[in-house]
Amino acid sequence: MKKFLLMLLFTAQFSDSLLYCAKLDISADSLFSLKTYSNLIDKNKNYDLTYINQNSSLNFTVKNIALEDTDNSFMDISLGLKFFSIDDSSKTINSAYISSINNFYDNKSSVFFPDKAYIKIYNFLFNDVVATFGRQPYTLSKGVVVSDNGRGFDGIKVDILNKFYIDDISLFYFRPYQMFNGISKVYDNLFGLSLKKSFGDGVWNIYSVINTNSDITNDISFNAEKTNKQFYGISYVLDRNDISYFSELAFEKGSSDDITGKRIDNNGYAILTGANWKMTLPIFKKVNTRFTRLNSSGNPSNSGFTENKAFYSPYSKRYNGYERDGLGSIYSAGIFDVSKTSDTLNGMPDGLSGLCVNNLGIDFYYKGTFSIDFFDYKANKSVILGPKILGSEIDLKYSFVFGKRAMFSITYATFNPNGLLKQGKSDLKSTNLFSVNIKASF
Repeated sequence: MKKFLLMLLFTAQFSDSLLYCAKLDISADSLFSLKTYSNLIDKNKNYDLTYINQNSSLNFTVKNIALEDTDNSFMDISLGLKFFSIDDSSKTINSAYISSINNFYDNKSSVFFPDKAYIKIYNFLFNDVVATFGRQPYTLSKGVVVSDNGRGFDGIKVDILNKFYIDDISLFYFRPYQMFNGISKVYDNLFGLSLKKSFGDGVWNIYSVINTNSDITNDISFNAEKTNKQFYGISYVLDRNDISYFSELAFEKGSSDDITGKRIDNNGYAILTGANWKMTLPIFKKVNTRFTRLNSSGNPSNSGFTENKAFYSPYSKRYNGYERDGLGSIYSAGIFDVSKTSDTLNGMPDGLSGLCVNNLGIDFYYKGTFSIDFFDYKANKSVILGPKILGSEIDLKYSFVFGKRAMFSITYATFNPNGLLKQGKSDLKSTNLFSVNIKASF
């Protein structure tokens, strides 16, 4: 890796014959967080947790490298390095809250790895065809079905631009891996087709993704020894000065064989919708308000079924370093899972699957930004009698910037467990979070 980096820098600076009009772009960012949780939930008990988390990246890209003996082809070469770390005490990495994230990063409390190492060729074979080879960051639409979650995907992506009345026809093949029971790596084949078209003020995206493997993997409510899933989705994104809107709908089809060889058909769905709009209030002047709703399907039974209705993609957007990327600073709901309060795949009590999450938020501006967010969490399906309520959360955050490249923020959040999460556990207390964060970039 060091030799590759030195060659990259040397080539960018000294080889004029190879790099006609080429330029070197360098960017970096670093996030430092100190987090203190009180009364985190692990099944029927509470525990406290304090840790320091770091999330840093450094990117080098040599752009516009001319390719000799071609009409008008050129290329970019990019290398990106990431460093994630968290306290390596057994209390931290073995806690219910952190364990699934630690498994995602191969059970290491600190990782330093390339998330980018690719060659991108413009006008590849034909005009307006862009081909990217190697490890590359990729998130499909809003990440309901596919996201590299900051690790990068090894593979090939080809973009055909402005043909057949479509803005971008994208085809890809990636070979990522998932962890089975947090122990062994299982490599998947991801094939995809994505069509983007601007229409009116927004952009539509229609896609199809195939996920196959022939190894034992985890799924909601069962383990599969062979997987052949198909995902079909459509999304719409609108971004204007005072209002932005996004919506993504995905269906899960195909089939999986469980460890007994029984075929189980997949029939799930997930919907993610959100909006932001700016307005002026008499007292507070300018404010920013937002709404997000997540709804994913679940299984009405835990065993004996031949149709799996619980939406599950192992590559949905869930992580950003050693932090979950979801709705809420504590419970942090993803497309199908939440921060772990039990040892199930989706983090919810056994017998629950699917999610229904609503978020309302508002930002006030005074020498910084003061944000208030409310989250309501419910399970979509339960094999247990009773209300499907999981709890609610309130997040308070104050942030301000130092110039254009640094930001400091303080967050206080409280999660109140309720319904099935607290059923038979009257001693469970509300979880509280206090965090201090500073982020810098150039």
